[in-house]
Amino acid sequence: MKRKLLLLAWLGFFLTRIFILANPPQNYSDVFHDYRRYASMWASGITPYFEHLYEYPPATLPLLYVPEMLNRANIGHYYENYRLQIFLLDILISYFIFRQIIGLTTEPAVKIFALVFYNLAPVIAKDFFYEGIDWIFIGSLSLAIIYSSRRILFWILFWLSTGIKLLTAPLAVVFLKKDWKQMILGFLLVWGLPLLIFRSSLGVMFVYNNERGIKYAAFPGFVVETINYFTHSETRRNEPPDFELRGPVSQAAEKVVSLVFPLSLFLVLLYEWPKPKTYAGSIKISLIFFLTMFFTAKIFSQPFHLWYVPLIALYPFKSVKMQITMMGLALLLLVVDMTPWIRYQAEYKFYAYLFLRYLPMAGLLWLSIKLPSK
Repeated sequence: MKRKLLLLAWLGFFLTRIFILANPPQNYSDVFHDYRRYASMWASGITPYFEHLYEYPPATLPLLYVPEMLNRANIGHYYENYRLQIFLLDILISYFIFRQIIGLTTEPAVKIFALVFYNLAPVIAKDFFYEGIDWIFIGSLSLAIIYSSRRILFWILFWLSTGIKLLTAPLAVVFLKKDWKQMILGFLLVWGLPLLIFRSSLGVMFVYNNERGIKYAAFPGFVVETINYFTHSETRRNEPPDFELRGPVSQAAEKVVSLVFPLSLFLVLLYEWPKPKTYAGSIKISLIFFLTMFFTAKIFSQPFHLWYVPLIALYPFKSVKMQITMMGLALLLLVVDMTPWIRYQAEYKFYAYLFLRYLPMAGLLWLSIKLPSK
């Protein structure tokens, strides 16, 4: 049974991933427009953090730079090199995720649904899947949870996730057991060299993100836009990547978000902090943490939806009904935010966002809270 499931999982993986590789997005890609620009700057001698604002943590530097090294050695082109690189890392991540799903002590139906969901979700999200760093980010955290019993490996993988996106760093509070030495060693192995090289210049990451306004796709942006429907006090800045609104309501909202965002995450961590972290509990708190962030942060991008895909696939559901419900809500969010399949008139934008994005997201958060921790 396990061998058949594994063969089917890999068959589904290669069919879906080859489809994604063969059908790149038609309009926009961060890789083509932003990542290559950064890599070209570094290749010409401009140092990140020291000489220009770079918003990502240092573990992303090789991800963005290696494809340019190959390009300059006349091996492929940057865009194709980058996507192939993420595909190869995807194979590595999926190998361990497939093993974990198949090895769970759950009903066979739960395993089958998990594998189908894990392979199907990227097809829906194909225009974003190999176009950024999000899959490697959540893959690192997922592997950390899988190997949570091997504490030094857990901490290396956990700190690697923070080296790609800093957002998982607060979770260290709830994941810490009594393994301070392993936590510090894992941190030094991942962050030691970047801290030695860049030192305090790494602070430009915080400067960059602090200067950003409320992004158009964020829930606080939805609230501001709803208020602006009545006040007509805001104007839209036509500047990527945020396209934020500017005006008195937006300014007030930014002040509120600067308080609500850290407070909401603190309350989530405080709620879970006393509880010992089992495998299921680690997935649960990660889902709650991310989904709370989706509602309270000033920045939200479509690729963020990828974060809950491996976590839901890896969770050891006792109820197939609960599993299908959560996967159904997740797939709906992927369709709404990551495909052009659903179209609506501008006057129905409020209702489309409310009923097709935020209510399903709230439902996913509520179901995550209801998940057993064991």
